[in-house]
Amino acid sequence: MTQFVKEFSEKKVIVVCRGIAEEEMVKVASALYDGGIRFMEVPFNQADPTSFAATAAKIAAVKKALGNKMHVGAGTVITMEQFELAKNAGAEIIVSPTMEEEIITATKAAGLISMPGCATPSEMTKAYKLGADLIKLFPASVINLKVIKEIRVPLNHLPLVCFGGVSAENIQEVLATGVVGVGMASCILDKQALKDKDYAKITALANAVTEQI
Repeated sequence: MTQFVKEFSEKKVIVVCRGIAEEEMVKVASALYDGGIRFMEVPFNQADPTSFAATAAKIAAVKKALGNKMHVGAGTVITMEQFELAKNAGAEIIVSPTMEEEIITATKAAGLISMPGCATPSEMTKAYKLGADLIKLFPASVINLKVIKEIRVPLNHLPLVCFGGVSAENIQEVLATGVVGVGMASCILDKQALKDKDYAKITALANAVTEQI
């Protein structure tokens, strides 16, 4: 187990920061940090290629402001263009919603952390053999927790991360399936809190989750 996976297995939460304005991203990241979050993901918007550079700028801004205190990843990376933007911006983690072999290979060659998205045991196994450090179980919200437990019986060596449908109320139940961690978004990044720029509330919501771990 790498040091990164070990640390993630201890902290267990990565927060997906989707749709946050560039000028607010560092403040949101700081609020998450104050709430005990140490891993965050800034995703690309596939429907808007003109926003790709801005996404990379958000990653770079957080890295400049928080340095090694926060592990910052790029999310929804499915093209080499996005990978290069993320790498050059200083992203430490490359997260994809799908199992993109080219992205996994490039990520490992660059010495970065690979977290591809997989939905089936075959995809999970292949991704791990290609070098994935963590496997994003996606979309986990449509998978019964019993199914995750059953997958974990023969494939208990796979470091699965459950994305979708996880909240402060059910995180302990989800972690009990044997996944190494979870991806979260709206239950911490409350829409109204973001609109009101209520960073104290975001910190409180983050604390509510991290206290469960």
